[in-house]
Amino acid sequence: MEDTKMFYSDDYPTEFDPNFYVQLYEDPEPNPMFGDLMSFTLTNYHKTFDSGTIKGKTLLDIGTGPTIHNIISAAPHCDNIFLSDFCQSNRDILKQWHEGSLEFSFDKIFDFVLRQEGKSKSDISERVASVRDKIRGILHCDIRDENLFSTNFLPQVDIITSSLCLEAVATDQASYERYARNMVGMLKPGGHLVMFGCVGGTFYSLGPKRFISFGMSRDELKSTWKKVGIEIISWDECVRPQQEYYDADAAFSMVGRKVLDF
Repeated sequence: MEDTKMFYSDDYPTEFDPNFYVQLYEDPEPNPMFGDLMSFTLTNYHKTFDSGTIKGKTLLDIGTGPTIHNIISAAPHCDNIFLSDFCQSNRDILKQWHEGSLEFSFDKIFDFVLRQEGKSKSDISERVASVRDKIRGILHCDIRDENLFSTNFLPQVDIITSSLCLEAVATDQASYERYARNMVGMLKPGGHLVMFGCVGGTFYSLGPKRFISFGMSRDELKSTWKKVGIEIISWDECVRPQQEYYDADAAFSMVGRKVLDF
């Protein structure tokens, strides 16, 4: 790789290319850069929400990025959805999709989810409209701040979803725990956290650029989430053979319930 400089969380507004990222994730089928990560994520979201036990009035997705795959399975099980991200460029893409002006549609992702629900392509437009109708806001969010939404007031919510967020921001175990505590602080006692992340690893690449990804062991991750008040309900992993685009050992899916408030 020609450019081996490592980029950190503060570099995302200028160095992260949301259009390139979206093109990678537009299709849930395995690709050379991220393998079957998207299908693993979508399948686990489906299993989590299809159970019918994870539901509530308001869902908050933290670190949404420029894609909406986190909320497709969840949307039928909540009334209000808030999306959030640190980068203005990512929020702009989300707003374009919400308004219907984005140049591509995420239809392949919707189709993948709906097929798992036993539905067909003819149901895509109805689900798209339903998801858009439930989005109440697309907010600036900084997980490093104890008050994640310092420019907006947002009360605690029933469900939080998040994917590949904390490892992109944390630089050590102490900061990961601190940011995890900030995230859990937005969750009502008894509320549910549906989380995707990496086991191990130090980086991931997006095109020619390499971004830090702070990975911990399975035991360290579980211990950290328990420490910040989450009772782990389920844990699943997808082993990811190391290659030049990332060095994580596995991707994990975690469903938890908030049992402690701080």
